[in-house]
Amino acid sequence: MARGVIFRRPLALAFSFLAAWAVWMALEKGWTILLLGFVAVLLAVVLGFPVRWLGHLRFPRPLAAVLVALLTLGAAGGFVALAAPVAVDQAKELVAGLPDAAAKVERWLRHAQRDRTVKQLTNGKDVAGMVKEKVPDAVETVATFTLPMTLHLLEWVSTFVLLVVLAAFLVASPNAYRDGLRAMLPRSGERGFDLLWERLGAGLRGWAAGTLVAMALVGVLVAGGLLLIGVDGWLILGLLTFLGVSVPFLGSVASAVPGLLVALAQSPRLFWMALGVYLLAHLVEGYCIQPVVMKRAVRLNPALLLFFQALMGALFGLLGLLVATPLLTVLQIAVTTLWIERRLHKRAPGEVPAEGRTAEGAAEPAPAMS
Repeated sequence: MARGVIFRRPLALAFSFLAAWAVWMALEKGWTILLLGFVAVLLAVVLGFPVRWLGHLRFPRPLAAVLVALLTLGAAGGFVALAAPVAVDQAKELVAGLPDAAAKVERWLRHAQRDRTVKQLTNGKDVAGMVKEKVPDAVETVATFTLPMTLHLLEWVSTFVLLVVLAAFLVASPNAYRDGLRAMLPRSGERGFDLLWERLGAGLRGWAAGTLVAMALVGVLVAGGLLLIGVDGWLILGLLTFLGVSVPFLGSVASAVPGLLVALAQSPRLFWMALGVYLLAHLVEGYCIQPVVMKRAVRLNPALLLFFQALMGALFGLLGLLVATPLLTVLQIAVTTLWIERRLHKRAPGEVPAEGRTAEGAAEPAPAMS
């Protein structure tokens, strides 16, 4: 029967294949643009919090969006102004200490090569002399990377500014985009679209609020702990932790590496103390912060989240890794709303908060996305 229906509608079938091919080509050729567009949507969700607060103070929404965008760009510029001098000073200290470090490595290698076992492993080669000869080449290689790194930095800055401006446009008039998408649907699909839009708004707002609170608290804990034990650059390391917590699991581990390296450069004792600070901060995050601040957000299975992060990272690199969690949130809400509930007429356990259901079990609409 289904086969006969398919062949009675060849134009619909051909159009479906054409649409699928267009989507595939768009993903293959323009996945970076699509992911950056999704990042702009996430920024719009985040900027929506202060925009709504300014709205309560009788600010027109477009003016509030402009003010918040300018404050965001100013805060980002302040972070760069704060971090740049510290990074330059640490780079100068590293360059100044390179001769002593190279001399220590050379002495160690020459001492080690007197050992018979090391001689056999190196086939009697003068490893220390080889290392000394390679140092100028390494310095020249680093110098050649300076200009490309500067260009990449300028590209990242311009991309960030563009994303903030695009997010400001989105948050200034979200209803215009919702109404435009709704107008392209048949009347039979408008109710499902409205419910999906409301749930996506509530889910992304819950994810954004919970993530920002967790980032701030963990960043403060790490910065304060590193300050107490005497690790240099504790403020910058706390800010790195603040940014790293935005990527669950993987980001927390990656953001701890710079702090541990800085502590190890000071002393082995500080390394173990810094490791204790990071472990304590993330234990507090996992057992205290996450259960409290994320209880109203969409709950994601940890194993599924790790797999999806690995998949997005393998397919799209760092950008895919950054958007993996909110994108999985969107996919989970869409599948729950459009397929499990509206198509299969079943309730997905744990997907919709209990307070969002009526006595009969039907899902109540969440607040509209704005």
